[in-house]
Amino acid sequence: MLFGSRTGFGLEFHIEQGPGLLRVDVFVGGLHVNTWDNAFYPPLLVKKLKDELGRHRTPTARPVGFTTPSASFLLAETWMSGGDDGAGTAAGAGAELARCEFLEWGECTDQVVALAFPDGDRVHLACRVREVGGAAWGAEPRHEPTVVSVSRTVLVDTLERALAFAEREWSARLAVMRSLGDTTP
Repeated sequence: MLFGSRTGFGLEFHIEQGPGLLRVDVFVGGLHVNTWDNAFYPPLLVKKLKDELGRHRTPTARPVGFTTPSASFLLAETWMSGGDDGAGTAAGAGAELARCEFLEWGECTDQVVALAFPDGDRVHLACRVREVGGAAWGAEPRHEPTVVSVSRTVLVDTLERALAFAEREWSARLAVMRSLGDTTP
């Protein structure tokens, strides 16, 4: 079941797999960002979806230092890796932009660096996927991040629908496991 879209922002649930975890593929701008692991621990996923909704439910102005999604992503990424942009601005603007971190949803999204920059009724998503077991943070060759701008309303709707589905699905699975005498989800 897909909420949102693969070309914008989307969460695709695979309900037929495994009773104790929720299998969810995450898409940003056509990029499947968690190909290595899509088995989310349901209570953590529910909490993270609620956190994202809290951040994006209300229109918010652009963060200080925002220029373009790509340039802002690169500046925040430089700051997050402990670097400087060469002009001495990474400490101020980079720190502010890094507050827009997105998809910090546990092990399944550890290999993606993603930011969601609010811009009134739009949200600019930018991300980069690191190879599993690949080069250390900041050592991989630089390439442009994947970027997509989405309506804030569509982002919130996607998150709300995914949250409602995750809560229902997890509740139903827990009920089945408990009825079978399994007390360990």
